[in-house]
Amino acid sequence: MKPHSLLVLLFTSTAALAVDLDYYRDVYPFLKANCISCHNKTTTKADLNMETPELMIKGGESGPAIIPGKGAESLIVTASLHTKDMEMPPPNNKSGAVNLIPEQIATLQAWIDQGAKGSVMVERAVVLQAFSASIDPIYSVAMTKDGRYVACGRSNHIYVYDMATRQFVAQISDPAEKNGAAHRALVQSLSFSPDGTRLASGSFREVKIWKLAEGKPVAGAAKTSSVPASADLIKKITAAGKVTVLSSAMSADGKQVVTGCDDGSVRVWDAATAKLVIELRGSVAAAKKTAELDWVIAAQTLEQAFQKGEVTRIEAQDKALDILLGKAKEAIVAMNKVLPEKQKAVPPTTEAKTTAQKAVDEVAAKIKALPAGKPDAALEKQLKDVQEKLITAKMTEVSALAAVSATQSNVKDAEDDLKRITDSKAVNAKAVAAANAAIAAAKTVQDKATADLAAAKLALTKTTAKPIAVSFSADALRVASMFDDGSLRVWGAVTGAPIQESAGNAAATTTITASPDGSFVATKAVTQSVGSSPRWVLERKIDQKGLFADRVNAVRFSPDGKTLATGGGELSRSGDIIFFDVASGKSVQTWKEKHTDTVLCLDYSPDGKRLASGGADKIARVTDIATGKQLNLFEGHTHHVMGVAFRSDGRVLATAGAEGTVVTWDMIIGERKRKIEGWTKEVTSLQFIGATNQIVTSAGDNRIRIVTDDGTEVRAMANLPDFMQAAVSAPNGSAIIGGGEDSILRVWDGAGKELVAFGAK
Repeated sequence: MKPHSLLVLLFTSTAALAVDLDYYRDVYPFLKANCISCHNKTTTKADLNMETPELMIKGGESGPAIIPGKGAESLIVTASLHTKDMEMPPPNNKSGAVNLIPEQIATLQAWIDQGAKGSVMVERAVVLQAFSASIDPIYSVAMTKDGRYVACGRSNHIYVYDMATRQFVAQISDPAEKNGAAHRALVQSLSFSPDGTRLASGSFREVKIWKLAEGKPVAGAAKTSSVPASADLIKKITAAGKVTVLSSAMSADGKQVVTGCDDGSVRVWDAATAKLVIELRGSVAAAKKTAELDWVIAAQTLEQAFQKGEVTRIEAQDKALDILLGKAKEAIVAMNKVLPEKQKAVPPTTEAKTTAQKAVDEVAAKIKALPAGKPDAALEKQLKDVQEKLITAKMTEVSALAAVSATQSNVKDAEDDLKRITDSKAVNAKAVAAANAAIAAAKTVQDKATADLAAAKLALTKTTAKPIAVSFSADALRVASMFDDGSLRVWGAVTGAPIQESAGNAAATTTITASPDGSFVATKAVTQSVGSSPRWVLERKIDQKGLFADRVNAVRFSPDGKTLATGGGELSRSGDIIFFDVASGKSVQTWKEKHTDTVLCLDYSPDGKRLASGGADKIARVTDIATGKQLNLFEGHTHHVMGVAFRSDGRVLATAGAEGTVVTWDMIIGERKRKIEGWTKEVTSLQFIGATNQIVTSAGDNRIRIVTDDGTEVRAMANLPDFMQAAVSAPNGSAIIGGGEDSILRVWDGAGKELVAFGAK
């Protein structure tokens, strides 16, 4: 359309708009995509924010964007019409903004002519439809720090699974939602608190914090304890296992037998073959101690690897310094060798200069003694000759002196280089010594932890407490035993993981029964009950109007569990990170330095002082939490940053890109460490495995893949049925859990063998 035609249409359209116009209702919708995408609180190009009428009146570098009552004179109108020396939006802009159409410009001008009225911004209305039962992707997965429980967000529901028993244990529901849902919309993000007693979930414009409640007894009659095994079966077990059986019980299906043995062990046997299935020992406290020692061993292994890498780096640097040192020494020797010769060459040049000067003086005196007006051509020529000889002599002397000075300067430079190199080698020697000392210290700690671990495991075999009563749960997934010291313990019958225990006074006899809530009840002098399934209740809902612009894509508890960080923002507009006090639910901090697009992932540094964030703006940031100051800005991904994760020592940050790469960053020098490739679609999540340098990733190429932070592939769980959205690992790497679009939550062991797959409940 030609400019004059546009003006005619604009005039006509403007005249036709007699209704009162409102900024947020009539103008904001088309400015948002084509103007505000660049002129907002985050970008403010040309120092102009167009998000409110007041800000447009305030204007920017080019003055007010609007003049109330004067639409035709307002900058925003003239720029949209291209009648001034500017074209807005600019061609080929990165925001995808396009020119306003005539009807939109007419509306804009009419609104300004009416006084540029604005109302209170109304939050974008969104009507959430009920989910189809067939649409239930897993977008988020979280695991407790001890590896016991896993939660997954399946559609708008949250399910919890027990890794000790490998069974579904709870569905977390908000009574205000329908059909047992946790949220109105998809569960985008999950995070357990460090102590495992809270679970945060993020969805559309809301965050919910769930708290683990104490199990309440369920009314109903207790089930009879499992019946003891037959005498013949006990004889077979005794003969096969070479044990003395103190107590026994059959599973409900009769396929397994659990025995309490005089060596303190509780053992599960195959009833048909009398072969040992699993030996159960230890307690939750012992398992916790073992896990702590495992972590220490892994952490010290990582520390030694890092320090050895430092030694290798410094030694390579030292080799280069040795070459430079040798060259500096050679230069000093060579230049000191020629210096005397160059110094010796100076006196003859000085003497030649003196002689030439004397000759010049003598000829000049003869010329001066001539009678006035009677020049002597021969003397004049002689004077010219001796003057030229004098100039040559002076230049020769200067050259000789310069050669001496240059040689002396080169010697001084070489000596300075020698000192600098020697000092650097001394610093390197100290650094190598420190690194070797750190290696030795880490080795000492590791050796002690290894010895303590071996001692702890040995202690389990030398327990003096005797299992005087045993029982299966009704589903045979758990085993309980009462010991003669009064303690009651429960294990996972498949995994052997201790689940729970209670202490009590010793009793000579006891019985164990199963309660309706799934717990075990031991009857003796004092009744004890342990092993009930976890129960999660809604502690707090955070959904203040205008607080969250869109989906809450990331939630993370701080290492101390006191603060919850959330990440989200409006697509193509801003990336919002908000911190909440967990105890009160109140917002405690926001940052001025923001992502320019929605935040997709967060992770705290191990010390809790820094927060890593990644967003749709292709950027990963590391920010000092106390000050809100950006510490690092990492660019390198060509698409959304889908995941961020700190290594356990805080020295490395890993980021996942939607372009199909993982990048690791050296947090000491703030530079890229390694770009890891090999994915054909989006890398959707990543997490370091415990205190190691291994990273578990999920991706849209139907794989759960484990790599090291230097790019080595460890293993891959490939050929999965669908796009994988999330993956987590147990701290010791014994279990890998992943979920995706097919709604199945899969669990693999550390070797990549699939152990169990959970469908929707």
